[in-house]
Amino acid sequence: MNHRIPAVIAVLAAVALAGCVSSPRPVQVSAPPGLASSEALTWVRKDGQSGRANPALADQFAADRAACVRAPGDNAALREAESCMGQRGYALVPASQAAARAAQYRRMAGY
Repeated sequence: MNHRIPAVIAVLAAVALAGCVSSPRPVQVSAPPGLASSEALTWVRKDGQSGRANPALADQFAADRAACVRAPGDNAALREAESCMGQRGYALVPASQAAARAAQYRRMAGY
């Protein structure tokens, strides 16, 4: 009687069972806190001022945006322009946090 046959069967069974072991679930990597990837982003002046009540600031923002943002409308284009706009005094923030961030910048600027 051949004693290798049970050993071969045991190895084949182990290999077959190894294929049944489930792989670990994929880990979902989330966006940084407060920055959901689907949430709209917007620009806030780093001095906290708003162009809504100041036409000169609104005009300056329009010029800065035209110079920095190649394809307005999506978060990817805004992220590409982040360095250029940052040099011009703007921060890119989630739209839901814009008012709070502007208030924080005003406090830091002494307004």
